[in-house]
Amino acid sequence: MNLDQFRAMLTLSDDTEGRTVLPVPDPSVERIFGGQIMAQLIAAAAPPGSAKAVKSLQIAFPRAGRATDPLYLDLEQTHDGRSLGYRRAVAWQGQESARRVIATASILVDRADDGYDYQYSAAAAGDPMDAKPIDFAVIPGEARLIGDGLDVEDAAAAEFGFWMRCPDFTDTTLAQPVIAYISDWPLIGTLLKAVPGVSQRDAHVSVQTGVVTHSVWFHQPFDVAQWLRVQIHGVRLARGRGFATGDVYTQTGSHVASFAQESVIRTPPKGMQP
Repeated sequence: MNLDQFRAMLTLSDDTEGRTVLPVPDPSVERIFGGQIMAQLIAAAAPPGSAKAVKSLQIAFPRAGRATDPLYLDLEQTHDGRSLGYRRAVAWQGQESARRVIATASILVDRADDGYDYQYSAAAAGDPMDAKPIDFAVIPGEARLIGDGLDVEDAAAAEFGFWMRCPDFTDTTLAQPVIAYISDWPLIGTLLKAVPGVSQRDAHVSVQTGVVTHSVWFHQPFDVAQWLRVQIHGVRLARGRGFATGDVYTQTGSHVASFAQESVIRTPPKGMQP
């Protein structure tokens, strides 16, 4: 996805009935990518020129979205205080009388306060030029792989890291949507690294997977046109549910964002397709 395509994805419009429409970049895919919806909600909650920026987003996905159907957004400005504000969002499809709710979200926006500045976790040392160039379709720019990828079928540590940058994305308002967009992708694959005989390639094939909830937190402003290090950590996989976290650092080691995801990861009942 290039800069123009990413901007188009974030450009919301109203239809003839006054409903806000969320663009779906590729109507040929089986299901709408959750990262797309998160990026769009961030853009909607704090558009360019807003006095406040998005601080965090918590989203739940009750069901998969159909890429061939129009996707609508209801956004409520629940509270707007001096420094903090709160938005509630619902993304849905179908008719008003029988909505298919695809996602519900809570979005906290804020005007940053002066105060303490401490970082409690350090990024591992490294240089993006020492990492292996790789093409990740979900990253709208360059990527370099740190260590093993996600297509490992022998049991391995549930850890995954890469460098990324989007050199054309010099507009700072795109930084948060880009990180929200890519954050939805690598966590399930990272958890599957620890499971012998399967990998991310088995998702929706022999393993039933799906995102249940996702959260992202932004700690300080950053520039996605510069190199960022993304570290994913598998935490727990049990009873058909997975939990993993991620952290984003600048090249100088500043911790700028965090995210976490709950997922469904299970072998479907015999005779059923994922």
